[in-house]
Amino acid sequence: MQCWSHRHSNPEHHFDLLDPSSWRSLLNQNPTHAILLSWPGLPNYQEPFHVTRNLPACVELIEQLAAAGLLRLVVAGTCYEYGLQNGPLKEDQFTDPANCYAIAKDSLRRVIASRYSQQDLQWCWARIFYPYGHGQNPNSLLPSLLKALESGEKSFPMGSGRQLRDFIDVQDVSRQLLTLAMHQDARGIYNVGSGIPRSVLEVAEDAIASHAGTIRLERGVYPDRSDEPMAFWAHMDKFKTLQRIPQTHQ
Repeated sequence: MQCWSHRHSNPEHHFDLLDPSSWRSLLNQNPTHAILLSWPGLPNYQEPFHVTRNLPACVELIEQLAAAGLLRLVVAGTCYEYGLQNGPLKEDQFTDPANCYAIAKDSLRRVIASRYSQQDLQWCWARIFYPYGHGQNPNSLLPSLLKALESGEKSFPMGSGRQLRDFIDVQDVSRQLLTLAMHQDARGIYNVGSGIPRSVLEVAEDAIASHAGTIRLERGVYPDRSDEPMAFWAHMDKFKTLQRIPQTHQ
């Protein structure tokens, strides 16, 4: 398994979604399986470049991968595709995205489903919920809270903390994505989450306790986001039908 990334120091594995000339080393490998995670510009969810720039770049890349012989594709979607729906969200529910990022992702899924449903390319769409862990945006909740703890801050400003979300460790995200990439029965849309709703406040309090901290949480300093529902999490029954990755023989 090989990784192409805009962060890769090796020019042979450097990849920039917005620079098609950087795709050549990847395409020359004629990959049969690919997991597409690249999406520049986050966390600026409302910017129109998600639709005008990232979406067409992904469509073009996938077309070139398919022409180069790709057989199986997993693409990272987002739980934001569900829009403002509350509760446990199932893959067959309608989508109604409320920001430009989610609109672009949902549109990409529709393009893939339309173009490749009758072709040899097998695809999975992975609607990822709330990952945390190594590599997380340092300005997001948990890294910011841990930094405040390490700095000896007395208080930490945050939103209401009432929201229920599906938090999933990034290592579990990786395992689920690999399952979708390798399992012969995986097809179509899958949620990638824990299936367990937890409040933002609970997650923050657990982080403080696990680091033996005493910082005070100042709730209500920041407004709750208007493009997110109050309570939603992944319904994971479809993924659970993929019992294990079948053994393959080269």
